[in-house]
Amino acid sequence: MTITWAKIKLWCFHNWRFLVIGGAILLAYLLGGKKVKALETQLQMARDLYKKERDAIEGASDKKTEMMTVANLKYQRALEIAHKTAMESNDHAELIKAERVRRLVEDNKDDPEAIDKILSDEFGIIVMTPGDK
Repeated sequence: MTITWAKIKLWCFHNWRFLVIGGAILLAYLLGGKKVKALETQLQMARDLYKKERDAIEGASDKKTEMMTVANLKYQRALEIAHKTAMESNDHAELIKAERVRRLVEDNKDDPEAIDKILSDEFGIIVMTPGDK
C-alpha cells in the first residue's frame, strides 16, 4: 500500500500540469452546466413571452379589422336609409333632415355606435348587425 501511494505521489509530482488542466476542465464543465440550464430556462421564458405578445397583437389586429367591417356595414346601411328617406320625401324639411343625417353619418363613418345613435334619434331605427344580440 505504501509503495502504491509513493508511486501516485511521484506521478503527480511529475505530471502536475495534467492534473491542474484536468481539474480546471472538470471545474469549468461543472460550473458551466448550471449556467447552461439557467440560460436554457431564460431562453424558453423569452420564447413563451414572444409567442404571447405575437398572439395578442394578432388578436388585436383581427378585432380591429372586424370592428372596421362592422362600422363600414353600418355606414353603408345608414347612407341607404338616409337616401331612401330623401327620395321618398316630398317635403323640403324632410329633404334637409335627410341631408343632415347623411352628413352626420359621413362624419361618424368609423364609429358604429355613433351611427346607431344617429339612426335611432333621427329615424327611430334600431340597426342590428349579426354580432349584436
